[in-house]
Amino acid sequence: MAVQDAVAGREVMAAQGGRSPFAERPRLVFWETTRACALACRHCRADAQTSPLPGELGTREAEKLLEDIRGFGTPAPVVVFTGGDPLMRDDLWLLLDYAAFYRLPAAVSPAVTARLDSSTLRRLADYGVHAVSISIDAAADAHDALRGVPGTYARSVAALRDGAAAGLQMQVNTVVMRHTVADLAKVAAMLLREGVRVWEVFFLVVTGRALSSEAMAPADLEDVCLFLLDATRYGMVVRTVEAPFIRRVQAERPAGGPLYRQLRDELVALVGEPTGAPTRGGVAPRGTLDGDGILFVAYDGRIMPGGLMPQTLGNVRTDSLVSVYRDSPLLQDIRSRQLHGACGRCAWRQACGGSRARSLAATGDPLGSDPACLLGAPALGAGGQSAG
Repeated sequence: MAVQDAVAGREVMAAQGGRSPFAERPRLVFWETTRACALACRHCRADAQTSPLPGELGTREAEKLLEDIRGFGTPAPVVVFTGGDPLMRDDLWLLLDYAAFYRLPAAVSPAVTARLDSSTLRRLADYGVHAVSISIDAAADAHDALRGVPGTYARSVAALRDGAAAGLQMQVNTVVMRHTVADLAKVAAMLLREGVRVWEVFFLVVTGRALSSEAMAPADLEDVCLFLLDATRYGMVVRTVEAPFIRRVQAERPAGGPLYRQLRDELVALVGEPTGAPTRGGVAPRGTLDGDGILFVAYDGRIMPGGLMPQTLGNVRTDSLVSVYRDSPLLQDIRSRQLHGACGRCAWRQACGGSRARSLAATGDPLGSDPACLLGAPALGAGGQSAG
C-alpha cells in the first residue's frame, strides 16, 4: 500500500472523530481459565504455577462469564480460552459446551504437555473449537530452554500435525525477544513446511516472569516488522501483538537494518524467494489494542484491558463485563486515543495508538508513549515528524 493510501486512512479516522470500530464490543475476549500449567516458561506473562491458585472462577461463575460475553450482541466476540493451561481445568469440556450454547466462537490456547495429545485435539475439533494456538518461540534447543521442559519443541510440531489432521485451524504464537529473535527465520520456515498459515508474533512486554534484559531496541523491532511483512509474501497470515507500529512500517517501508537483512536472507535460503503479494491486506485504518477490541478476564475474575496490561477495571463476580468495557474511562481514552507524550502527538495516533501494555510497564502510564517505537524515542514536532 502506498503511503498516500495510509494517510487517507488516517484522514478517514479523523473525519469520524477517532471513534473506534470496537466501541460497543471487543473482537476478542481472552479468559485466563487458570494459572495452573506444567511448563515453566522463562517469560510467562501469568507467572503460572503447577496448581490452580485460590480464587479461580468456578464452573457456575465461568458459565455466567460466558453468558455475559454473549451480552455484547452480534457479532459475538471470539472467546479465547487461555491460561496457564486450560487443559488443567477438569470442567473445560463443559465450558466449551456452554460457549456453544451461547453461540460464542471459541478458541483454545493450550500448553504443549502430555495432556495435548492427538485424542485431545480431535476432541477439541468435535466440540467445535474455532482455532487452537500453540507457542513455538525458537528452534528446538532454544525453545526447550525457554519453556523449561526438554522435548517441548518436538511435541509442539507433532501437535501442529495432529491438529491439522483433526481439521482444526492451527495457529502458532511466537514471542520476539533477544533470546528468540535470531531464530525467527527458522520458525517461519518450519511453519511454511508444516502448512501453518496463521502466525501470531508477540513483541515482548516486560511483565510477569519476562526480564527487562530480553527487551530489544526500537530499530531492531522495526527490522522484525519488515521481516514479518516479507513473511506474508509466502502465503502466511502474520498478526502482531503489542506492535501496532507495524502499520506505519508497512506504509513507509524503510530500507531496514542488518537484523532485517539477516532474517530475510536466511528465510530465502531456507525456503526460496517469495512469489506472492503481502497477505496482511494493506494498512488497516485501525487495528485492535488492549481495551480497544481486546478485553481480558483473569483467573480470579478481574477485568483488564489485556493480558499483558494488569490494570484492574472491575471483576466479573460483581461487575457487568459489557458495562466495564463500554464505560471504563481508561478504555474510552484508549479508544479515542487520548494519549500522552510522543504517541499523543503522532500523526499515526489513530491507525497505531502504540502498545498500551508496554507504556504501562515502562512508565506506569497506560496512556503514555510506546518506548518500542522509533517515533517514541525522539521528541516529535508537528505532524509526528522528528524534531531534529
